[in-house]
Amino acid sequence: MRCIAFATLMLALLPIVDAREKPGEKPELKLSKDEQAIVDLTNAERKAAKLPALTANPQLMAAARSHALNMAKQEKLSHKLDDKEPADRVKDAGYDFGYVGENIAWNQDTPKEVLADWMKSKPHKENILNAEYTEIGVAVEKNKKGERYWVQVFGKPLEK
Repeated sequence: MRCIAFATLMLALLPIVDAREKPGEKPELKLSKDEQAIVDLTNAERKAAKLPALTANPQLMAAARSHALNMAKQEKLSHKLDDKEPADRVKDAGYDFGYVGENIAWNQDTPKEVLADWMKSKPHKENILNAEYTEIGVAVEKNKKGERYWVQVFGKPLEK
């Protein structure tokens, strides 16, 4: 059974993967300073709620990064762009999910500010503190005006 949850708040980077991947090895996942801060702040909230930390997943990172970039290019905050919703983007990134969720936000200046705003919003907070999720992808991207578009993608792989 697949479960999809997402929230919107009205208030980035291209995928960075080591191209020198060797057969049988996973590519090294590199997060920007802001991306790592979002993961760390999210996991701090989960720890305070006695929940396990989320692990950054390359496929969820790719889905988050492409959506943040697309929102910034279109200057549009939306879970649905180009007829694609969070589940579509996650599937397109190669992530076979059992559960998936997404938080988005616009124009906060720092990871701390965006996390604080998400935690003040019931649906965003529910995604952050959802015990079903085990993995995360995050991103931030600026539009031409310098406004930031933030994305968190939460997931749990499909159990086979």
